[in-house]
Amino acid sequence: MGRHQVGIVWPEPVQDGHWVELQQFLGPELWLDIEPVRTEPEPEQNITLALVEGLARDPENGRAAERLAERGARAVAYGCTSGSYVLGPDGDAAIIEQIKAASGLPATTTSAAVVEALQTLGAESVAVLSPHIDALNERLRAYLEASGFRVAAMVGLNLSCDIEAVEPAETREIVASQVDKPDADAVFISCTGMRTAEVIGEMERSLGKPVVTANQATLWRVGQLAGVGMNRPERGRLLAASPA
Repeated sequence: MGRHQVGIVWPEPVQDGHWVELQQFLGPELWLDIEPVRTEPEPEQNITLALVEGLARDPENGRAAERLAERGARAVAYGCTSGSYVLGPDGDAAIIEQIKAASGLPATTTSAAVVEALQTLGAESVAVLSPHIDALNERLRAYLEASGFRVAAMVGLNLSCDIEAVEPAETREIVASQVDKPDADAVFISCTGMRTAEVIGEMERSLGKPVVTANQATLWRVGQLAGVGMNRPERGRLLAASPA
């Protein structure tokens, strides 16, 4: 069986660490192409509400999706959690329509993929870890509640930069000690900059419940849209022989 190419629109220049993290969630039948919206690093900027709103409204998102289609992608995702939840479900839907129209392909966003993932796992309440500032975390809470979930906990690290520097072991400890709640059906770790692949299986075993992460859900859903299921149970229940 051949490999199916999927694409991710990435709002910033792609770092080596992004590739390493994403590749750990891929099934053997998927080949990943990433297209940054901006190829040159911006001047040093903190991650603010205004900055993220600008990412969500960027007209270049569609052009990046078009380039992925030209290179052979069968489905496309917008790979940014905050950029897809910041304007609410309607803003998220607008991004999906933008990249669908530009690429002519099935499309999703990270936030939309997370919603579908939590629904697939039967979660009604969710405990959330976000690396971002409170102004963004409140938008995330509102997005999840508008999507039908009860937010059992929202823990923000209030980082405005260098999210990739958070060690996976630190994330695991924060989830265990601060994030998880007995009444949460699942845990969600927000942000595609968070490195979770190497600890997600251990977290699920320890917590006794599903853990959904931004990159995991994005690749799961874009794979589905390309007609490819996953079988990577070591990367979370979501990827355990999930059907296309």
